[in-house]
Amino acid sequence: MLNSIQTPVRQNLANQNNNAKIKAAFGAIVGTVIPVAIMMKKQNIQNPLKLEYNLKDMLVLSSASIMAGTASGMINEPLKSKENKIKEGTFQLLNAAFPAILSSIALKFCKSHKQFDSAIFKIISVLTGITTGMFMAVKTANKIFDPNDKNPDRKLSPKDCIASIDDAIGALALAKFPIVQKLHFDKLLPVIYAYCGYRAGKTN
Repeated sequence: MLNSIQTPVRQNLANQNNNAKIKAAFGAIVGTVIPVAIMMKKQNIQNPLKLEYNLKDMLVLSSASIMAGTASGMINEPLKSKENKIKEGTFQLLNAAFPAILSSIALKFCKSHKQFDSAIFKIISVLTGITTGMFMAVKTANKIFDPNDKNPDRKLSPKDCIASIDDAIGALALAKFPIVQKLHFDKLLPVIYAYCGYRAGKTN
């Protein structure tokens, strides 16, 4: 009898999770496509793979993808689920912005000081900026939503680290590293940002 009751409940939860994933994916894709289309128009190109990104472009693209994925994932969701999505969306925004900004600042420092204007120092500066930015992002998000430290802190996960690959690619692209330009790693930025928006929107 108990199993017969639990089965529909589990099925209902599975359907809700699938619906949340679909909504989040749709929003994240739309939130990525629109700014990409605007950038294509500004750069007067027809092929999105030929887009060139600066720091402002990366921040706009990541913010649009994450906010759209979060917002669409909240549609017809219970209050607690919406709260969790907002928390995760905020973290994803911070985790996209802080590492990118810090890496950009570090690269500018390297370029303005000849003794540090070399490939090895630039790579170190990028990795330092990304690592520092990730920890700043999670600390800031925890402080915003739990200022009195009443609940367990959100921890960085392997998926968060994978998502931060976009910052490494973007920073190295800004630094005009030959391998990044040759292999066109920066063309993956819209896909990675869309994934971040999807993650935020599907959180339950």
